[in-house]
Amino acid sequence: MTREEIIEAVNKTFIEILEVPAEELSPEKAIFKDLGLDSLDMVDLMTGLQRRFGISLRQNEEIRKIVTLGDIYDFFVKMEQEHSGQKSPEQKKQDS
Repeated sequence: MTREEIIEAVNKTFIEILEVPAEELSPEKAIFKDLGLDSLDMVDLMTGLQRRFGISLRQNEEIRKIVTLGDIYDFFVKMEQEHSGQKSPEQKKQDS
């Protein structure tokens, strides 16, 4: 999946599961403060995203670092790259 496809899938999950209006979804929005989600919403969201992306998020410490919607986008881009064996831009720089 491309980054754009991942962003679209994440946004679709927010809209379908949490009924967040599409116009409120932008990378800089804080999940709890700006979008008004609580911890139970986050569980529902992560469950929906696991299903959508077909990956398990158990024992993933990176989840605790998520603050904004952009962090979720970046997290799933990274997960998709790891799953597909692609290198992230950061990994490509390190290899140079």
